[in-house]
Amino acid sequence: MRDSIFIGHAAPEDSEFTLWLQSKLKNEGYNCECDLSLLIGGEADYWKNLQDFLENRTIKYLLVISKITFNKSGVLDEWEHCKSIEKQNNLSDFIIPVIIDNASYSARIGLNRKNVISFEENWATGLKRILKKLTFDKVHKEQPNINSINAWYENVYTNWSGINKNENDLFYSNWLKIPEIPEEIFFYKFLNEEQANAILINNQIHPAYRHGNVIVTFQKSLDYHLADKGFDVIPSEKFNKNTADAFMRYESTEFPTYLDFRRLLVRLLKACLEKYLLDKNLLKYDLSNSSCFYFENKSDDKFKGKFQLNDKSKSIGVTGKYYNSFWHYAISFKPLLHPQLCYSIRNHIIFTENGIDAWADAKQMHKARRDKGKNMRNKEWRDQLLSFLSLLSNTENGDITMQVSEDENITLSSTPVLFNASFSYIEPNDEERLIPIDNFLDEEDYYLEEDEIIIDE
Repeated sequence: MRDSIFIGHAAPEDSEFTLWLQSKLKNEGYNCECDLSLLIGGEADYWKNLQDFLENRTIKYLLVISKITFNKSGVLDEWEHCKSIEKQNNLSDFIIPVIIDNASYSARIGLNRKNVISFEENWATGLKRILKKLTFDKVHKEQPNINSINAWYENVYTNWSGINKNENDLFYSNWLKIPEIPEEIFFYKFLNEEQANAILINNQIHPAYRHGNVIVTFQKSLDYHLADKGFDVIPSEKFNKNTADAFMRYESTEFPTYLDFRRLLVRLLKACLEKYLLDKNLLKYDLSNSSCFYFENKSDDKFKGKFQLNDKSKSIGVTGKYYNSFWHYAISFKPLLHPQLCYSIRNHIIFTENGIDAWADAKQMHKARRDKGKNMRNKEWRDQLLSFLSLLSNTENGDITMQVSEDENITLSSTPVLFNASFSYIEPNDEERLIPIDNFLDEEDYYLEEDEIIIDE
């Protein structure tokens, strides 16, 4: 049964990327192997085992392409053998080349006729495209496990990672847990979208949004009087629904269905945090399919967050000078209902000329991000996030409290969800080893269940 993905690559030059890609695919539930994990040593016939796996078990052969790839005789043998397997078994898109540097697309006969997936500019975007391709081709996978750092480590076979199994460590996630939300969501249905939009504009105190001709909010009542018109607009229907229903599947053909209700809750939670950020005078920058938020750079008021790390107090800025311009640490976010109720935070860097207005040139922005971000490692991104979150706090104990209705709040900790791991990690010293993941391009949605992806109107 063909149920496995095999990654071919030049060893040892491209082993690092191969292990990264393998771990990502394994965590998504795919059975994925490479020579580093399939062939562990001592096999009586190295090539016979590999040949059997390619011929009988492999459903997709991912070939990592770099400048060195086709200088390796083993890779050449794999490439030719897999072309034969593809042809003899009439397998559609059996070979998927993935390119990781500026190697020529015509480095080998037949390569330029393949649909090459590029990781050259951005690993995250390349991964997203591979996952979309595997999903489209209905490649078998098990239930993904995105919440286990230990499981991720078990999928990595590497000598460069800096993993120390003799020490435990605490890792910071990018999830802000939502401990509790209001018990009810209220729906106000109007005769048409124009009426709903007018009432929405009339009610800007608490978070709400319009879904067609329905206003969705945690508010128990709305102001129906339009002062500029001199009359009231009364909803044709008002009803409420318990938020717990979004976490217990139910059958209904009436609005909102189970999947509708989950999407509506996600959108309302998004509206709550977005309103809070804008009320804190953060600036908004539109990405390709979302928005990110950043603090203004003021010469007389430097934005420095204060936070505790390893029982020590730290204070760092979330804006600064970049040549004759300014850089700003920024976040985008998505509410998640699974595997736990939280906001998933993404890192960004925004550049402005005057400390306020983002550059209009997207290519210039992308290039500057890579220049600024190339020396930022895990700890720098972590510290930026912790500093940024501390600046959002509005309580004495450092929490973030958002008022979402007349008498209800959603309170977030300014410390993300923490994971304990039975190993520790040492940052690599080689500055050119890792390419920073740039979220300016399409953000990866692969870790979301289909019914949790926000569909923008």
